[in-house]
Amino acid sequence: MRILLLRHGETDWNLQGRCQGVADIDLNDTGRQQAGEIAAALSAEKIHAIYSSDLKRAIQTAEIIGGAHRLEVAVDCDFRELDHGAFEGLTFADIRTSYPDFLGRWRSAPADLVVPGGERLVDVEKRAWKGIERVVQGHPANATVVVVSHNFPILTVLCRITGTPLNDYRAFRVAPCELHSISYDSKAGWSILQLGGGDDGRPAAPNKGTVSLS
Repeated sequence: MRILLLRHGETDWNLQGRCQGVADIDLNDTGRQQAGEIAAALSAEKIHAIYSSDLKRAIQTAEIIGGAHRLEVAVDCDFRELDHGAFEGLTFADIRTSYPDFLGRWRSAPADLVVPGGERLVDVEKRAWKGIERVVQGHPANATVVVVSHNFPILTVLCRITGTPLNDYRAFRVAPCELHSISYDSKAGWSILQLGGGDDGRPAAPNKGTVSLS
């Protein structure tokens, strides 16, 4: 099975560099254009199903792609973004000013750190992986499935497949509306087919400025 992991398109909060965890923000015009470009790029593909986080920016991205393939979007809340709690809507500068101690700890060992009022990265990994496993169980071995999610869930999946420690998630980069292709075989297990613009499974450039906590 091939799974195309896609981060949602751009929103105004992405553009402004604001933390955008579970805040339900719409795509902006650029984000809708990005989703249309992905739909066009996948026009020759046989897509069997499309899944989305339950947040609007992901659903809107998925619906643009699904419409091109006449597919209904299956919503799965396990693919939603890390709950940023008290950081929702804040910029990196805001966090650096108001939460310097937390930011220092996040930079060194984020996996088990609870975002104030939010959740842990390790919990995002657990639920995102459950969602991926449900996708595998729900479709034939030769299926191609699109999963529209968010920065941190996709990062945790890439870490899991490659054996990268979750604390080192910055080894990967997930830009808005960027595709990452993974595959599952019952005998060979999981592998990465393509990371963003790469072609051989190597990590992309470090994840700089994608969201405030990155």
